[in-house]
Amino acid sequence: MSAVEIFLVIVTMIGGLALFMFGMNVMSKALSSLTGGVLDKLLGLVTKNRFTAFLFGTTLTAVVQSSSAVSVLTVGLVSSGIIMLHQAIGLLIGGGLGSTATAWLLSLNALDGESLIMTIIKPSSFSPFLAIAGVAITMFAKKEKTLNIGNSLLGFAVMMIGMNLMSQGVAPLKELPALKSALVSFSNPIIGFLVACAITMLIQSSDATVGIVQAFALSMGLSFGAAIPLICGAQVGTCVTAVISSLGASNNGKRTALMNLYYALLKVIPFMLLFYGVNAFLHFPFLEGAVGGIGIPLCHTAINLFGAALWIPGGGLIVSLAQKTIPFSEEEKQARENVLTMLDENLLRHPSIALDQTDRAVSALAGTVGEAMQSLLQFNSENDKTTRILLERIRQYRDQIDSYITKLSAHTSDTKDAAFILLLTNANTAFGEIGVICESIVNFNSKLSEMSSSDLIRDTDRTEMQVLGNSIAEILDLTVIGYETKDVLLSGTIQLYREEVMQMGDILKARHYKRMHGEGGRLTSTTLYADICYTEERLIDYCDIVADSLIKYNLAVGGDKSPAAERTLKAKQHVHELFMDKYEMLNIGEDGSGRMIDLSE
Repeated sequence: MSAVEIFLVIVTMIGGLALFMFGMNVMSKALSSLTGGVLDKLLGLVTKNRFTAFLFGTTLTAVVQSSSAVSVLTVGLVSSGIIMLHQAIGLLIGGGLGSTATAWLLSLNALDGESLIMTIIKPSSFSPFLAIAGVAITMFAKKEKTLNIGNSLLGFAVMMIGMNLMSQGVAPLKELPALKSALVSFSNPIIGFLVACAITMLIQSSDATVGIVQAFALSMGLSFGAAIPLICGAQVGTCVTAVISSLGASNNGKRTALMNLYYALLKVIPFMLLFYGVNAFLHFPFLEGAVGGIGIPLCHTAINLFGAALWIPGGGLIVSLAQKTIPFSEEEKQARENVLTMLDENLLRHPSIALDQTDRAVSALAGTVGEAMQSLLQFNSENDKTTRILLERIRQYRDQIDSYITKLSAHTSDTKDAAFILLLTNANTAFGEIGVICESIVNFNSKLSEMSSSDLIRDTDRTEMQVLGNSIAEILDLTVIGYETKDVLLSGTIQLYREEVMQMGDILKARHYKRMHGEGGRLTSTTLYADICYTEERLIDYCDIVADSLIKYNLAVGGDKSPAAERTLKAKQHVHELFMDKYEMLNIGEDGSGRMIDLSE
């Protein structure tokens, strides 16, 4: 061959590989987006049993046409706490078998026959029509779901065109003695395994490596003896994608990536030892024969069925191996308390799951705020440390959620998703600010403890502040519950309670000033009392922000847009009656006598 011919072969081969990988990536992402909602609903159910997780992993990989994508998703799911390590092994095993779907699709190009039907069912024949359909859909699609369908068709067509280019590119090389010798050398299991492993690590796709092997099989008559080690090497080389994706994940995410690697090794090495061990005695005659287009997916499927049969029942050993490689430490357990593990960046490729995980994170933040408030109400020197730990956790939670929402926003375009992100942002900000205010209250409580006896606030003032604090804590509890349940009616109740508490705060401050004026109280205690009351009332403002955000989110996704005025008035009267009954206060006189009074007195 001339230098020009060799150059053209190289260009065609590289162009075909680029189109193949690009088409696979486009199709995989589009199909992943289409199945995102299904994943969210099924994952909790299917991973409870290792066998059902295996079937789901097989199906999912076959649908999205990418074992690497599924392994990366599994790393994210474990790292974020959606599923446990022992649940992930079934998905990883199923992902290996599901990856054979691509090879089976490509094998249709190898079908023999000159009839119209045989010609039509070949991907090389119908892929141009899919490309036209995909282009038309993507040009005129207005909905994200429709756009993903168009991208799926277009990606598949480009992938098949790339496969055809690779086959055409290598065809002229079949007469080169040097290349024939190189292909024969692949029959050495170790050489073939290492070459395929290196290629797959470089291009980060076992499907692409298998596609290259199929291109050689269709154009150059690759033998079974050369194909089997190449397929085995591709199985191990593809694990590098999950390993790379786990570098920024939690330790559990890293353990999942190791499980993927260990499974590939423990699948391929026993298969090769058994196969070539038996061959040493029986000398399989088919190893010298041409593998053809159908032989590649047959070998690929056989290897993965062998691995599934071996490790579905024995998957616990792989989990234990990963845990021993990266053991759990006390520092890791303590650090995890302040880390929202459900916020994994690998899940950003699946917005529906990432949104739900962010919602879980905000709920965790809200619950921690509630804990901090209860700790404040029982403030003493013993639980001061616990309160400050909770407040530091609130700060870290808020920062993590804020950063994750920023990244998530770039992956969503749906109107409902945008409304949900706005709710998440407002709630995260509000609960985070409540934590800041709680920190101020801790400092006020410390000042109260340090004040001299002449500056002490009277017991009546303390009692009234406690009542105000309890009422605000109740609103905060309702806010946390309202957010977790997305209860719009409860949100409206919170807004009504807010009005009552604000009125009570004004009354208490006025009564305190009246007492201090009549008794000559010191300015220090008066200022501190006012500061505490105003600071506590600020908490209600942020509760109101959460409640208002929930109501607006409900309207954005199609909630009740016109609540009856009469219903609102009755609700307000009902809340007022309940509140006034609950927070009537005992006014203690100088002589120790007392009487029940209304706060409006």
